[in-house]
Amino acid sequence: MSEQSKQNELYSNTVTILDKYECLSLGATTIGNLIDEKKIKTNKTKNSLKSKGKKPDVLIVDNTRKIVAYIECKKPEEFNSDQKIQKAIDQEISVAKELGVKIFVATDGSKFVWVNALTGNRIKDVEGNDIVSPIQPKNEERKTAKLIDRLSLDLSSTNDKLQAIKYSDPTGLAKKIGGLLKNIKFTTPKDSLYTFVELFLFKYLSDIQILSPKENFEKIYELYNDENYSEAEILYKYINESRAKISLLFPESKDKTSVINGFVFHAEQDADGNYISNNADATTFHEIINLFKDYERTEGKFLNINRDFKSKLFETFTKQEKNKENAGKYFTPLKIVQGMVDMVDIKEGDEICDPACGVGKFLLEASLKIDEPFIFKNGHVQKKIRIYGFEKEMDEKGSSSGYDLTTILAKANTLIYYSSLFKDNNTVNDIKKISEELLNDSYYSSKTLLGTLEQTNGKQYDLILANPPYYQSSLISKDAKNTGFYTEKGQGVEGLFLEWIIKSLKPNGVANIVLPDGIFTNFGNQKLHEFITNQCFIEAIISLPINTFFNTPKKTYILTLRKKKDVEIKQDYPVFAYYCTSIGESLDVYRFDIDDNDFHTAVNKYNLFRNCKDKNNIENYLKPVFDDIKLKFLTIESFKEHSAWDIDKRWNDEEKIKMGVKKADVVMNLDEFRNYLSEVIADINEYGEAIKCLNS
Repeated sequence: MSEQSKQNELYSNTVTILDKYECLSLGATTIGNLIDEKKIKTNKTKNSLKSKGKKPDVLIVDNTRKIVAYIECKKPEEFNSDQKIQKAIDQEISVAKELGVKIFVATDGSKFVWVNALTGNRIKDVEGNDIVSPIQPKNEERKTAKLIDRLSLDLSSTNDKLQAIKYSDPTGLAKKIGGLLKNIKFTTPKDSLYTFVELFLFKYLSDIQILSPKENFEKIYELYNDENYSEAEILYKYINESRAKISLLFPESKDKTSVINGFVFHAEQDADGNYISNNADATTFHEIINLFKDYERTEGKFLNINRDFKSKLFETFTKQEKNKENAGKYFTPLKIVQGMVDMVDIKEGDEICDPACGVGKFLLEASLKIDEPFIFKNGHVQKKIRIYGFEKEMDEKGSSSGYDLTTILAKANTLIYYSSLFKDNNTVNDIKKISEELLNDSYYSSKTLLGTLEQTNGKQYDLILANPPYYQSSLISKDAKNTGFYTEKGQGVEGLFLEWIIKSLKPNGVANIVLPDGIFTNFGNQKLHEFITNQCFIEAIISLPINTFFNTPKKTYILTLRKKKDVEIKQDYPVFAYYCTSIGESLDVYRFDIDDNDFHTAVNKYNLFRNCKDKNNIENYLKPVFDDIKLKFLTIESFKEHSAWDIDKRWNDEEKIKMGVKKADVVMNLDEFRNYLSEVIADINEYGEAIKCLNS
């Protein structure tokens, strides 16, 4: 078999790899011809290339026509010894290096040798073994694309090894920067948060190579070593070049929010060309850039960010708030979000909503259940599912509160979750389109008091995941009821949201909602309870531990509902009820991971329950599994009684003592009590004598 035949058998002419890369089988085509035909792009002009007359066997290019891999094909007899393999590498690797290609592969169709073209060394996997993965784009396109993605980021002139994925959590860095931002006059925690998000994204977009070398973080950092530039001029360049580029890539949506939205630093150029900035502004900006660089030296680049970072970030800055702008906003721990997502089925074509989306975790974690949920193809984002996140900006005083922050954070969070979508389609026009069709078309911020609660246009969803705000507001309740949409007299904002959620579900749609105890215990919600049982099947109620949310000791529950297709259908199976005492992380301000996680157990047992055809006899089928003191199956008839909604009361004192949620009463006989009382009196007398001595 000829080399060309072998090559064609492997790749044929032009094979796409996940719409990210294109595998070009070239035959007698020269590099110069490829440049002329605009099939490839290089950093050098054609005439300056020594290798323009070379005829590569196979090239893999990305969507910008940049070469990401250079493949040299050999006959088996030319590849059957280490000496011959090295000769095959030596023949063409200089060409790959001149073209700026990192990945060079020599192959006979069965053996594949991966080489870092920048160093000439074999590429190693995470464990230090030579990478020998076959390149078979027709059969294993996902595996091939992921390996190319990783190597494109990891390989350098000093590194030949695939790096283990390390997740960064820059929360500590955020706290340091928050401290520096206090140097800027009139800066609020809200302004500080805006600014940190922007500068974090500046560094992040630089690290994942979306910002060009002329406008990225490294360029700004290098300018501080150039004595020709003042701090004021560098700040000016950032604002008018780097920041302007980010704004161009991520345009505002109709609600005027983007991934960046507000900045505390200012710089300008006067009529004489001098750069002017408040000294505190320019110096603090310089110090923050240095902090980012220091973080990089110890922790590495921002390539893979901890998915719970945005919640921690919001919490970091809102802890500084002395007012109640963020009343009722409690961000859901990631383990709770993931568990609630695991409790529902998510399929292609679903429309998923969070009416109080915060930083977007519910929607984003749900989207991860679909393989490649968002694909950029033919100039547009193709969506296997649709996500809808709503928030509001206006407080009861008619001004912007802290609510709009979360929409910005949700968009930035989506960028982190789906960074590869932006990295793989990194032209200005493509990123703008992805920003418009994914970020701006997924999150909506309303400049009204009611926000989501005014959205009564009849739109319905397959799945609603939510942790709505819970607090009393006579003004919101009054305005909501004036719409004519809210008729069930639900108490508090959470009652209004619950009614909105049920009315916004498609028939057979599912809602999984975090709710406070007042929904279940307040007698004023009797009519709302009747509405729930009339419209929905109650699938589960899970009691969460006190302090599940970092900034409130409020008792909360997860309520799982399924919308009836016909209100005449009666629920004929029990309600899954579970009393959780742990969630897999500490319930203090530090929120570190722990092994104790009965919420995970609750989720697993609920999934067994919901997938069982005969739910009324499930305990008999799986008796060992459901032999759990924290689990009860409650009859739907009991929910007609108001008290039954407070499921904690369904566990008696003895059970609660066994579960560790209640201490056993200390009982003394009469003699023990007399001895105890004598000890107390003796202690009092002793303290009395000591006080007399001090006074004398």
